[in-house]
Amino acid sequence: MSHDVDQVIDTLAGVIRDYGRHAFDLERQDARKTQTTFDQWAQHVLTGVAAPGQKTTGGARNYAELRQQFLSLRKQEQTEFSQGQDALRDVVWMFVSSLNREVTADRAEDAQLSRTLSGVTTVLQTAAPADIRRLAFQAVKEVQEVLATRRERQQKQVADLAGKLEALGSQLEIARRESTIDGLTQLYNRKAFDEQLARTVDLAALRVGGEALLIIDIDLFKKVNDTWGHPAGDAVIKAVAHACVRVFKRKGDFVARYGGEELVVLVRDVTHAEAIALGDRAREAIAATRVLHEEQVLQVTVSAGVASWERGESAEHWLSRADAALYRAKNGGRNRVEG
Repeated sequence: MSHDVDQVIDTLAGVIRDYGRHAFDLERQDARKTQTTFDQWAQHVLTGVAAPGQKTTGGARNYAELRQQFLSLRKQEQTEFSQGQDALRDVVWMFVSSLNREVTADRAEDAQLSRTLSGVTTVLQTAAPADIRRLAFQAVKEVQEVLATRRERQQKQVADLAGKLEALGSQLEIARRESTIDGLTQLYNRKAFDEQLARTVDLAALRVGGEALLIIDIDLFKKVNDTWGHPAGDAVIKAVAHACVRVFKRKGDFVARYGGEELVVLVRDVTHAEAIALGDRAREAIAATRVLHEEQVLQVTVSAGVASWERGESAEHWLSRADAALYRAKNGGRNRVEG
C-alpha cells in the first residue's frame, strides 16, 4: 500500500512539473514564472518544503491551495485562448462577409444586364432602325452605370478592407510584441532572446566586429523571496532590469529576462575586455540601487558571466560558455564578473 501511495505522489509531482514546463505566456504571468512556481509545488508535494508564497516547511501538504492555483491558471489560459480564437474568427468572418456581399451584388447586376441585353436582342429582330438606335443607347448607358457603380463599390470595399487590414496589422504587431515582452520587467522574454541569439550568430559570421553575451544573475535571490515574499522579489527583479537598461543603452544592445532572476544581454562591436567592463558597470549600478518595498529598503548584488563569440561557434555553445563563466563568478564569492 505504501508503495502505491509513493507512486501516486511521484506521478502527481511529475504531472505538476510537466504542466509548468509546458505553460503558456499569459497576460499577467509569463511561462517561466509559471514553471518556477509549479516546480516549487512539485517539491512541496514530494518533500514537504514550503509551498510557493509560504515560509513554513514540513507538516501536511497544502493540496487545496495547489488545486486552487492550478484551477486559476487553467481558467486564465482558457480565457485568453478563447479570446484569441474569437478575434481570429471575427477577422475571417469579416473577409467572408465582404466577399459574399460583393458576389451577391454582382449577380444581381449581371442578371439585370442579361435581361436588358436579351430585350435588345429580341427588338433587333423586328424594330425599325430608329428604335434600334434608341435601345442601343439605353443598353450602353445601363451597362456604363452598372460598371461605374461596381467600380465605385469595389473601390470603397478595397479602401474599407485596407483600413481593416491596417488596423489588424497593428493589432497583430502589438500582439507579436506582447508575446516577446516579459510582463514584469518589460524587457524581452526568453522566446525573443532565443530568436535574437540565433540571428546574432548568423550575422556574426558575416561581420568583423565582436559580439558578446552576458548572463546576469541576482545573488541569493531565494533569500529575498523567503524573507520578504514574492512581491518584494518582483520589485527587486524590476529594479535590476531597469539598472541594466540604463547601462546597456546603445542601439544594438539587447537586454532580456532569461527566466526567474536571470537576465541576458547581447552586445556587438565590443572587445572582450570592453564587454567585461560593461558587465562590471552593470554590477556596480545594481549594487548601488535601493529598492523600496513596503517601507523596506532592499539592496542586492549580481554575478555575471561574459563570453565573446568565437568564429564557427553555435548559439548553444556560446550560451554554455557564458553560463560557465557565471558559475565561476558565483563560486568565486558572488558580486563579480567573470569572462
